[in-house]
Amino acid sequence: MAWYDNNQMWETFYDCMFDVDSFALAIKQCQQIISLANHPVNSVLDMACGPGRHLIGFAQMDLEVTGVDLSGYLLNHAANLIDQKGLSATLVHSDLLDFQPKQKFDLITNLFTSFGYYPNPADNQKVLDNAYQWLNLGGSLIIDTFGKEQVAHAIEPVHCTEYDNGDIRFERPVLVDHMNIYANEWILVRGNQAYRWEYEHFVYSAKELITMLEKAGFKATQIYGSLEKTDYDLAAERLVAVARK
Repeated sequence: MAWYDNNQMWETFYDCMFDVDSFALAIKQCQQIISLANHPVNSVLDMACGPGRHLIGFAQMDLEVTGVDLSGYLLNHAANLIDQKGLSATLVHSDLLDFQPKQKFDLITNLFTSFGYYPNPADNQKVLDNAYQWLNLGGSLIIDTFGKEQVAHAIEPVHCTEYDNGDIRFERPVLVDHMNIYANEWILVRGNQAYRWEYEHFVYSAKELITMLEKAGFKATQIYGSLEKTDYDLAAERLVAVARK
């Protein structure tokens, strides 16, 4: 079982990954994403949509929204939240490599560091190839992740986060395989219990990501350091790629 297909893991760490503030932030991010696309958008596909944070934001803009994710646990959260808010979205339980949409989209998103999860590099390239095929002509793919340059510059041997509910999360990230793989160990202390989770995924430089997008067929890619269009440099918060078909 792949680490990202472990529903028990998502259930254990859900509260520290998807708190109330993260949902509020996603609403703002959806507005920024539409601005980044800079073209008319009626339909959106969110690849690896998780519990639907951005689906909600896009649906509130009256867009036609589709979300696909491999985690049934996270999709159940998305379905419940969308229903509670009286919104509409199509949710698909599928691996991105197997997903076969019945339509094309004006905008495709891959957010919250959800790219590079497959251990076979060709499969990560296939995700971009698929996105290109699923876009309408003139549409955009927007990826929000962190870049290899950022990680190498700012990585900490141990990082600790304390949450309002009393949970404490320790992280021990490292770059391995000639800095191609980001590997991390999480230890969550909740009351008198401790939970451990390890994961790893590919991490790309801006140049590497641009090359992959070009290989997929995208004609032009803009790189930013945040969804607010800041410069991508060592002070950047994120690696954001806006690729136009």
